[in-house]
Amino acid sequence: MRASLLCALLSLLSFRYVLVVEKQGQVIFQKVLNEDWFAVVFVHSVERTLVEERFKVEPDGSLLLFETRYSSYGAGLPSDAEEGFAVEEGKFVLKLHRRFERIVLRVSHIEGHGMVFCDRTIWFKDIANVNDALTIYVKVLPSLKLKIF
Repeated sequence: MRASLLCALLSLLSFRYVLVVEKQGQVIFQKVLNEDWFAVVFVHSVERTLVEERFKVEPDGSLLLFETRYSSYGAGLPSDAEEGFAVEEGKFVLKLHRRFERIVLRVSHIEGHGMVFCDRTIWFKDIANVNDALTIYVKVLPSLKLKIF
């Protein structure tokens, strides 16, 4: 009886993933993630081309870097693909499998540094200052699903 009640209650539980950006321990941006992935983008300081690092959120809230995309192949850009390498739509694509609890970065002085979601782009310069250290992570929040029979 208890086990079936517990299973019934757990079936009503789901999880929401909230991406959080902090600056010096203060939340400066957060977004409920509805998409399968998001990207951190920046312009490479030597090649001056856009680099896109794509992340998936794992069930425990960790961030999985699964792909890096870039349009030029030069100094300072990765050349060793852990999971494979391809050219797609004119871009070099590295398949990766790197897990992070948090991403810590500094806001670049070069335009084009931000996060891309399916519904919008957030530029770091719009939420912080150049050279500010930002921490990106995901909060896992339980929520109840309403089932109507």
